[in-house]
Formats: sequence, structure tokens, C-alpha cells
Amino acid sequence: MRIVSFVALLFALLYGLNLALLVTLHRSWWNQPWVRRAAKWIPMMALTGGAVWGSGWYFGSTTMISLGAGSVATIHVLLMSQLIALVLTSPLRSVELVVDAIRRHGRRQDATSASQGPLPALLTSRRRFLHSALATVPLLTGSTATYGMVRSSSAANITPVSLTFADLAGPLDGFVILHLSDIHLGPYIDRDDLERLAQQASEMEPDLVVVTGDICDHMPWYLDALKIVEQMRPPAGVFASLGNHEHFRGLDQVLRSFDRSQVQLLVDDGRTMHVRSASASAGTAPLFVSGCDDPQWMRGPDSQARLKRFVENSQAKAPPEGFKLLLSHRSQAFDYAAPLGVDLTLSGHTHGFQLGAGGRSLFEQWYPDRYIWGHYQKGDRQLYTSAGVGHWFPFRLGCPPEAPLITLRSRGVRSVAS
Repeated sequence: MRIVSFVALLFALLYGLNLALLVTLHRSWWNQPWVRRAAKWIPMMALTGGAVWGSGWYFGSTTMISLGAGSVATIHVLLMSQLIALVLTSPLRSVELVVDAIRRHGRRQDATSASQGPLPALLTSRRRFLHSALATVPLLTGSTATYGMVRSSSAANITPVSLTFADLAGPLDGFVILHLSDIHLGPYIDRDDLERLAQQASEMEPDLVVVTGDICDHMPWYLDALKIVEQMRPPAGVFASLGNHEHFRGLDQVLRSFDRSQVQLLVDDGRTMHVRSASASAGTAPLFVSGCDDPQWMRGPDSQARLKRFVENSQAKAPPEGFKLLLSHRSQAFDYAAPLGVDLTLSGHTHGFQLGAGGRSLFEQWYPDRYIWGHYQKGDRQLYTSAGVGHWFPFRLGCPPEAPLITLRSRGVRSVAS
């Protein structure tokens, strides 16, 4: 019910702002017959898409869900792109209105000089330039929005990531972890997509596979998703932690699915394994893999306190020595895990806010404490936040789907962690 209210409210906001700007500052566009017709049809199209989406959930039809959710999402993306265009062009439109006012004033004073003098001619030239500039912006924003929706359907990249740690035990030097997060199997990512990714990843022979929540949005497929992931059969096993969508979709069914699979779910718990080196003389090294629960919502101090408690509980069985790995859907867990001596935290949830450049989210500067996408470090304690294999909103720009393939490397010299 929350998602329905959110989608409806967002649509009303975007549609209302577009309409207000068209009627007030962009009358020349609003006077176009096709713009008026589009304004009338958009709410009907959104309502129809929402009805198909809801019917899909009711009847359990992924085809209807995909069509309905896809159409609603497309309308929202295009409304947002046009709102950006209207906001960007509003200053130019204001200048154009001033130019029109000056030209009209000139005509009233002297019709003859207004048509022959240099000032009216100059104003006419400027007006044509402004009009052309105004028309270009919506085309650019609309094209960008369309490109972002198309890019969201691309297959997830298996991204090589090398992380160096001080004095990493020999058997763990070169240890490879495949990190899957936010698969969101459902309307936009289907089972064939996940099978192709699993097959491609298996050929790279990871030592360990971990999944940091939000595995499946279509509950009848949840067990199928786990079965696909477990087929990779890495030597150190497959582990998973919960995300907020596991709670939203129905935790009881999620837990029953895990009980029927070989994927080991870690909820405020951990397991110690001993990783054997390729060289028999090097012996083994302890690796503690832990996972913490998800607070579902991050709303102020209470949510932060819950997340902190989840992280602390996940480390209760941690051995005094050995490499410690934490699976947390929320990247903010890093703030609580690092002081506890967790060497590496793997997270997701953010999808990089689905807008990025150069391997970083465009929102990084505004939310530096959210650890939105990529590699972060506090001394020798490290975090990697994945942009996610999938998404629940089909738009990505400069932030492609990914499945990080993380290789642990030893620096050989111990440093003091901050």
C-alpha cells in the first residue's frame, strides 16, 4: 500500500508541476494542440498502467506486472525529464517574454520605425535564437531519459575489484568473492537474466558467493532465484543477508525458501571457515562470514540504533583472529562494523541512486555518509557498495548494473586502523 501511495503522490506532483509551468511560463508550448492532448491523455495512461500493474500482482502474472510497472515507470521518467526541461528553460522563456513585450511596445509607438529600425530587427533575431534554444532542451532531456531507460535493461557487468589489506593471511591472498546484491528478480530482471549471469560468473571460479539482500520481488520466483545462485557451487559456499524487500514481500515465505535451498542465510549471525591455500605448506586461514538483519527503514536515531545492534549481534561469534567479512544490505553498517574490527563490509540497497559518473554516484557530494556506490575505506577497514544487479525502477544513467568480483590482496605490512 505504501508503494501505491508513493507512486500516486509522485505522479500528482510531477504532473502538477509540469502543468503549472506550461500554463504560466510556457504558454507558446501549451497552446500547441498536441501538448494539450498529451496533457489530457497522460493521467488516463498512468491510471491504465497502474490498473494493469495491480492486476498482475493479483493474478500473479509477471507479464502484466512488467507491462503495467514499465508503463508507469516510463511515464514518471518522461514527466521528470520534461519538468527538468521546463525548469531549465524558464529563465530563457522569461527573457523571450521581455523581448516580446519590447517589440509590442515599439509597434505601438511607431509602426513604421518598428518594422524598419535596427532594434526591432535585432530583437526578432534574438527571439528566434531563444525560441530555437527553448525547443532544443526538451529534446535533449527526453533523449537522455529514453537512453537511461534503455540502459537499465542491459546485463549486469561482472566488475573486477581488487582490495588490499594489511597483513592478510597467505591462504586468503587472491581469495575471490562474487558479490550479488539487489537482484530484484521480477518485472525487469527475469530468471534467464540471472541464469546467464550465474553461468558467466561460474566461469570465473569465485571462491565464495555472497548475496546482500533484495533477491526477488516476485515471490513465486524466490526459491528459483536461490536455486540459480546455489548452482555456482563455489568452494567456500554461498551466503546471504536480508534486505528491506525481503521484509516487505513476506519474510515467512522468504525463510521457507532459504530452508529449501543450500544458500546459507545469516541473520545477525556468522560462520567461521578455514580457507586452505593452494600450497599445502601455507596451511589454512580463518574467515568469518557474518550477516546482519535490515531495519527496513532508516528514519532517524531509532533505525540507526537498530542497525548498530544488528551489526554487533552479527559479530558475537567472531573469532579473535582471522579475516572478518560482513554482509549488510545497508552500507551505513560500515560505521558500526569498522570499530568492531570487521575487515570488509559488502552492501547494496542504494543502486548508486541510478545516476553516476566515473564509478561514483552523482549524489555522493550531498550524501557522503550514505556510502552510495563503490569503494570506501577507514584505515584498513573497507566497504564496497554495489550498484546492484537489478532494480525496481527501470532507469540507469552512468551507473550500470554490476556484480563485483572482489579479489583480496595482501599488502604484507600491518598498518594502524583509524
